[in-house]
Amino acid sequence: MKKVISILLALAMVLSMSALTWAEGELPADGVYTGTGAGMHSNIVVEVTVEGGRIADVKVVSSDETPGISEPAIEQMPGRIVDAQSAEVDAVTNATMTSDGIKEAVRNALSGKKAEEQTAEFRPDIIVVGAGMAGMVTAVRGVELGLNVLMLEESVRVGGCIHYAGGTISGAGFKIQKENNVEDSPEQFYADIVAFGGDGEFNPDLAKTHTERAKDAIDWLDEDLKVDFADRGLVPGAYTALPTLRVTRALGQYSMGAAHAYLEPLEKRLDQYIAEGKVRILFNTRVTELLVKDNECYGVKAGDTEYLANSVALCTGGYSYCLDLLKMAGFENVISSAPSTSNGSGFYLAQAVGGVFDNMDEYVNFYGGGVPTNGFDMLYTINSSCPGMIYVNGSGERVGAEETGSIEMWRGAKENKLYSIVSADMITAETNLLKRPLGNKLPLTDNGWGDMEALAQAGNCVIKADTIEELAEKLGAPGLVDTIARYNEDVKAGADSQFGRKPELMKAFENGPYYAVLSVPYVWSGSSGGVRANGEGYLLREDGTVVRGLSLAGEILGPSNILGKINFGGINHAMAATWGMIAAEKAVERK
Repeated sequence: MKKVISILLALAMVLSMSALTWAEGELPADGVYTGTGAGMHSNIVVEVTVEGGRIADVKVVSSDETPGISEPAIEQMPGRIVDAQSAEVDAVTNATMTSDGIKEAVRNALSGKKAEEQTAEFRPDIIVVGAGMAGMVTAVRGVELGLNVLMLEESVRVGGCIHYAGGTISGAGFKIQKENNVEDSPEQFYADIVAFGGDGEFNPDLAKTHTERAKDAIDWLDEDLKVDFADRGLVPGAYTALPTLRVTRALGQYSMGAAHAYLEPLEKRLDQYIAEGKVRILFNTRVTELLVKDNECYGVKAGDTEYLANSVALCTGGYSYCLDLLKMAGFENVISSAPSTSNGSGFYLAQAVGGVFDNMDEYVNFYGGGVPTNGFDMLYTINSSCPGMIYVNGSGERVGAEETGSIEMWRGAKENKLYSIVSADMITAETNLLKRPLGNKLPLTDNGWGDMEALAQAGNCVIKADTIEELAEKLGAPGLVDTIARYNEDVKAGADSQFGRKPELMKAFENGPYYAVLSVPYVWSGSSGGVRANGEGYLLREDGTVVRGLSLAGEILGPSNILGKINFGGINHAMAATWGMIAAEKAVERK
């Protein structure tokens, strides 16, 4: 028989009714008893030893509470309970919820009840898979609409990609636009998607709903959660600038980390609802199956445990850290500096119940010049503006104007591999060839040149030679010799005869040693395609059937499924907020 568990949580009223003080005759017989209580972020399991009619020992045997915050409670509460022979002891300062969970677990251990009877029953109205921005919005908005929410997160914290993202968000007709006297409408937004993204290149039902509801999501973040939009200004969309100003920025910034302005108020509100018993989060919990019957989703499975609810919201993010899904865009080799939570897990969950992927081979935020020194994880990129450096293919031929770093240079190369060629003449303390990707704070040795030497000695993506002829031989690229000779002539003439490279970035190859650094395409954030859904955000199968109760929210829907063949600033945050709110609303309808 399958092990089916209805999630059991403590409600505040149950705790207040259990003011037990144990004395001779009130405790169970001598022995070791196990109990479970609800902490801040996990079930807390304790073992209580009874000897001679007294509580002899209390041990916390299982907990996934927040490291650093929970330890004082785990260390101090058992001793307080033993000393007082009561669970009615003071909580540890700044760890109240963990303390309360331990007290509840001790009560339950000594209550004589079976494990499934030990706590008051918490029946979630919606299960939220993933605790990134989309999941947090779904949960917070769900509670505002009267839902009990269970969140399952495979990592150890909330936030997902929002920890690394910039501040942009976009919509049409929201309050900040009106403050800036920008006339806009969902209808015009949709028309621009057709014009710039390409009619027939996106999901029209998704696009219509998104353009209609994004303004509500931004206003909710602004007015309800009090997200700090700083100057409350508007900017053109990054990548593709549409005719109307539709992008505003948390903290008034593009820069990575600005998205904390979304994370902090969401997390504060979420903590409040956890304390009120309306939200429960289980961390380190990877959902392995969606439970679907007769085109209805009724829960999820994590390991051997089934969690049941009338609605499920799949908020697992994108696939910028999933090699197999990235390869669907046509690259044989690709690496990533995206967070590991962007692993595409929700895509496979959806696929298992009939979900299909759209636009996976279309517009993706690929960049050129990732150095695969660490397998799929990117630690270095090439500085395409390094004076003198040239890119060559496997035959030793130049492929384009280097400073552009155009991904098309790698797209047309065999196995999508290029080599960056530099000489000792180009090595100075001020210039660098290797650099760190955005968000990577690891220091470089000697401005990256020390790293180059270490990688060359290890034979890891860097090849070093004393002469161009030797380098060409090591690369198996005989054309490199003629390429360098022609390039040196162009440097002398002051003009790039092949690709029109800027003269100030041209420098002759004159003295060794010479280096060749392998590079491939990379991603650092943001995937493109997504799982097909209808205009309500429910999973839509190839045959047109809809899985009711299974909402998709956030990046899993696929920016290209809304925008077509363009990328528009603020789309991911807008998708998280907009479709998280819609998922909560749909759950209310099914409550």
